[in-house]
Amino acid sequence: MNKVVSNKSPFFVFGLVCLFGLLTSLIIYLAETRHIDQDMELLDYVLSTTAHALPLENQLAGVNWLFVITPSLIFTLLGILLGVFVHRLNRNHRQALALANKDFEIDPMTGLLSRYKVQQLLTERLVVCQQESKWLATFVLDLDHFKTINEAFGHEVGDKLLAKVAQRLTSVFPDQAVLGYFGGDAFLVVLEAQPDQPISHLESLSQEVIQQVSQTYFIDGLTLNIGCSIGVAWYPEFGTDAMTLIKNADLAVYEAKRSGRATYHFYDGEMGRRFARNVRIETRLRRAIENEQLEMHFQPKVDLVTQQCVGLEALLRWEDEELGSVSPAEFVPIAEQSGIILPLGEWVFEQTFRHILEWQKQGLKVPPIAVNCSAAQLKRADFLPNLLTLLERYQVNPKSLEIEVTESILIEDAVGCAELLRKMSQLGFSLAIDDFGTGYSSLSYLKDLPFHSIKIDQVFIRDIIEDQSHAALTNAIISLSHKLGLKVIAEGIANEDQLNLLCQFGCDVGQGYFFSKAFGASSMSSDPMILALNESNEA
Repeated sequence: MNKVVSNKSPFFVFGLVCLFGLLTSLIIYLAETRHIDQDMELLDYVLSTTAHALPLENQLAGVNWLFVITPSLIFTLLGILLGVFVHRLNRNHRQALALANKDFEIDPMTGLLSRYKVQQLLTERLVVCQQESKWLATFVLDLDHFKTINEAFGHEVGDKLLAKVAQRLTSVFPDQAVLGYFGGDAFLVVLEAQPDQPISHLESLSQEVIQQVSQTYFIDGLTLNIGCSIGVAWYPEFGTDAMTLIKNADLAVYEAKRSGRATYHFYDGEMGRRFARNVRIETRLRRAIENEQLEMHFQPKVDLVTQQCVGLEALLRWEDEELGSVSPAEFVPIAEQSGIILPLGEWVFEQTFRHILEWQKQGLKVPPIAVNCSAAQLKRADFLPNLLTLLERYQVNPKSLEIEVTESILIEDAVGCAELLRKMSQLGFSLAIDDFGTGYSSLSYLKDLPFHSIKIDQVFIRDIIEDQSHAALTNAIISLSHKLGLKVIAEGIANEDQLNLLCQFGCDVGQGYFFSKAFGASSMSSDPMILALNESNEA
């Protein structure tokens, strides 16, 4: 960092003030002596006419030397005083600057290098690695669930925990490693390769770091446990400059967290391409919602005994000009992570109600329609009031709507979710657990919460013929659900063998390509299953 004030500044100020004094004195002197030649001629004339002689010293009597010398003396004294003042000011400034430099390079909380300093050293080491043809690894370590500790015990305890973690990292990484604090709950480490050291060494080192960081901490009488996830990117394969290496390591730690946390992940080229696509999907999805470029499709749900349509599931379809056809399995998780799921969920409800109103005007009997709700939607305090407002606007009966929720919301906010579901059940909404068996399945919420049905995920149905364990689990889920008074819906039925086995198990409702693919809203009046449903009602 450059110094703002030079060490020579006091002497510069002193000299400058003295120079101003001398220049002032010279100007005054010149002003005083400007007419001296004329004065001398006049004096000679007077002397020649009066014959009086004057002493030589009186010839320059017109010059006031005190007036000439005084400014120089004053400016010299002023220069000395200002020079002393600026010297003291500059000394204090240098001390503050040195302290600021130290804080800028060393994080005061953890005692590790700052992010800026690590980036600087990383850039320098990359030059050395290029010259010596060596590899170099960049680690980003992110603590798991650190926010929970901060919220439960306060930021002071959180800061002390970060300092303890920094000490452990210092002890577990090799001495030649450069350790720094990345900010928040993350750390940044640069490790240069040793002679004949393989990159596979990074795996065992990452495992050791996770194990050491995950040990118990004792802080202010509290016993705390925390894990960490690690992302690694190495030079030269996945970055040739500091910013790229750090960015790629940060992407890798994100993948480690998606993989369940308390693990490590090495960056690869595919990860970068996938991240770029995700960013593109997020951008295009926002635009698609604004321009209403998404489309609602509906897939029939069929009673396995009567083979009649007993319901529909609302499904999103997206055909983008640049991305082509994008699957909900790809864009819905991105919408949930980015927060787009909230306006997207509202759009789905409103479009569904519009279609119901249109179908009713056409004289069609519309079976109950199931709509998936994300955890983010259900957590909103205004979710139910907004939903009721839409129902009233489009004159849709709550009994014609089925709300599907995933098991994850029941784990994240069991108390709040239970209260909301009970209110909705009292208002006439039908409630279903979606993708049952793939998440945190718990028998307690099947017993205590007002669900009407459960949907067995298609991963079980897909291999139900070939995999006996899937068949056994499906049979057990159906049997248990019936004993609890719940209907069972099997999704993903693709062939007759699967249908026959599910009928043997007593499954109530089926959904899948074997019965019908999802169709657009405009095809509702011509779909065979819907036509059969309306004909049976007329009869």
